[in-house]
Amino acid sequence: MFRGVHNLTIDAKGRLKIPTRHQVQINEICAGKIVLSIHPDDPCLLLYPLKEWQILEKKISTLPSLNIHTKRLKRKLIGHATDCELDSASRLLIPATLREYADFSKKIIMSGQGHNFELWDEDAWHKQLDSLDSLSKKESIPAELSQLSL
Repeated sequence: MFRGVHNLTIDAKGRLKIPTRHQVQINEICAGKIVLSIHPDDPCLLLYPLKEWQILEKKISTLPSLNIHTKRLKRKLIGHATDCELDSASRLLIPATLREYADFSKKIIMSGQGHNFELWDEDAWHKQLDSLDSLSKKESIPAELSQLSL
C-alpha cells in the first residue's frame, strides 16, 4: 500500500526521484516497472506499479466500448499511458507531454492512494485540497462515510 504525501522536486530533464521508502515497495511489487498516465478528471498524473495497472486496464477493457464514458476513460487514461522504469538512481523520467498536461513546475506533490500515486504540481495540489474542502461543506455526508469509524 502506498501512503503519505511527499514534497519532491523535478529536475531540468523532467526526472523525479522516488522517495526511499517507496523504492523498495516498487522494486518488490514490479521490479521497478511502472505505468504513468493522466488522471481523466483532475490535472494530475497517476503512477501505478505495472501489476496494478494491468488489473485496472483489464477492468476497463470489459466496459461497453460504445458507451461515451468508456470512450472518454479509455482515450484519456489508457491512451496517455506510458510504460516507465526507475533508473539506477530510482528516478522516474516524466515525458514532456505528461508534464505539460499536469502543468508541472519544479515542485511536485506525490500522494499515496493505496495501490497507486497521484503526482500534482504543488500549487495545483493545494488548490485542489481547498476546493474539496469547500465542496464537501456544501454536500451531505454519504451514509457509507458516516458509518466509518477512524
